[in-house]
Amino acid sequence: MNVELRIFRAIRNRKLAECDWTILPSSPLSAEKQDEWKVYRQALRDITNTYQSMDDDGFAWPTKPGE
Repeated sequence: MNVELRIFRAIRNRKLAECDWTILPSSPLSAEKQDEWKVYRQALRDITNTYQSMDDDGFAWPTKPGE
């Protein structure tokens, strides 16, 4: 795996880790908000299927719920 792809995945993994709390059973979020975060987290996991670089045409990180 090239260096750029490792960095890309590291950033993606950090973004996932930052919102782990949103899907825990003890999360203070409503079921609706948790569903929004689940969609966001899935988009983060799927992004490496579509893009191999942050420099690819059309690349954009998924938008966090509420932003």
